[in-house]
Amino acid sequence: MDSLDMQIIKNIEKEGRISHEELSKRLNLSRPAIHNRVTKLEEQGIITGYKATIDWSKLGFTTYAIISLRVRTVDYDKLLEQLKNLVIPDLVIEECHIVTGTWCILMKVRCSTPLGLKAIQDELHKIECIKESSTSLILSSLCD
Repeated sequence: MDSLDMQIIKNIEKEGRISHEELSKRLNLSRPAIHNRVTKLEEQGIITGYKATIDWSKLGFTTYAIISLRVRTVDYDKLLEQLKNLVIPDLVIEECHIVTGTWCILMKVRCSTPLGLKAIQDELHKIECIKESSTSLILSSLCD
């Protein structure tokens, strides 16, 4: 992997639908060379897929929060599966991370109203191993 591969990766990460033609213009490489490099990165498992970036606010999901959880468990995989399977109307769990530090798990959620945050808190505290939670509203973000 060289600096050109890193530039390709950064461009694709930022714009998943960028064409090989556009990449070749930006990086001053031929389109076949870009195609070969992208194919190699895919085959090596470095590029594992392409995704859409969603403007959740246009869907009405205007409340964005981080929920910190303190838990007591020996089976984090089972807990993460429980969290992944939570179904709460008008709420999307975007991310869920096991972390070090004061809290054990950080969740990023979006909902249409603050009532969604109450609903997820109610569901989270039904899970026996969750001992404490803290919810922080996200007011703005540098990158989204």
